[in-house]
Amino acid sequence: MVKPELLINPKSQEEMALLAAAGASAFVIGDARFATLVRGSFEEKELEEAVNFAKTLEKKVYLLIDAIFPNALLAQLEVYLHEIKELSFDGVRVADLGASLLVKQLMPKTPIHFVDAMMLTNHFTVNYWAKKGMARAKLAHELTLAEVLDIKKEATSEIEILIQGVPLMFTSRRTLIENYLEFQRIAGKNVTLTEDSHALFDQERDLYYPIIENQHGTHIYGGSDVCMIDDLTELLAVGIDVFYIESFTYPTEKLVALLKLYHMALDLAMDDPDKYRKVGPALYAEADKLQSENRRLDRGFYYKPTIYKNQSK
Repeated sequence: MVKPELLINPKSQEEMALLAAAGASAFVIGDARFATLVRGSFEEKELEEAVNFAKTLEKKVYLLIDAIFPNALLAQLEVYLHEIKELSFDGVRVADLGASLLVKQLMPKTPIHFVDAMMLTNHFTVNYWAKKGMARAKLAHELTLAEVLDIKKEATSEIEILIQGVPLMFTSRRTLIENYLEFQRIAGKNVTLTEDSHALFDQERDLYYPIIENQHGTHIYGGSDVCMIDDLTELLAVGIDVFYIESFTYPTEKLVALLKLYHMALDLAMDDPDKYRKVGPALYAEADKLQSENRRLDRGFYYKPTIYKNQSK
């Protein structure tokens, strides 16, 4: 059994060192101009220093350029890739075909990872992209565990899944919050958007769904954080290649503690499965202690299929 990669997005070189010591085996870094959401934006000099630093730690490092690119931004990306193409990335993470074509052209020896959080929902799509040269596929967040296992069995590329953190549910290039406020202003209504208002509140589930609006549009995330720390056995057995921890809701101290827990859980699940099953509930409880007050843990969609009700009835 091969130990999967434990992948995370650090906000700085300093945090990278702490996460490496806590058990991270690979890092995702990028420039906010070309990435939908990064924990910390690395400009060119910082990017080069971070890549070199990751190599001294003997960790893999991937460039994130997962924005949806209109023509003007794609032209900027081409200039950017020319400037950083000599850096020793272990892969480039894309969610846009135009971006992937530029990477193939300018960085032909660098593996490409397809990381659209909503589109990869079956092995036919995964293998289509593999035939086009994609070395890794990050599966959609709204898949059940059974669907993930089935895809892995048929996939011809590496498979990555989210095992901890907030899942992306919706993204749009439109600035929906800004447009809403402008509509209210024109209608003569005085609406003030505070920091706490950057969320949708679901009264039925008592959950807040974070909304992030930036230069790439509006992005709505799940109301709970996925946590699979006590439920890794089947994923390991089928050979999932990469376990991704989405880190933007965690401060550094809690993120380091969480990563240490996952490193422990992985080692235990691989070396002593019986003991892992016994201590699993305790691991989950420790992970839960690291949550903020308004962020609960659950299994995401791993044990519940996505069901869309017909509201017209």
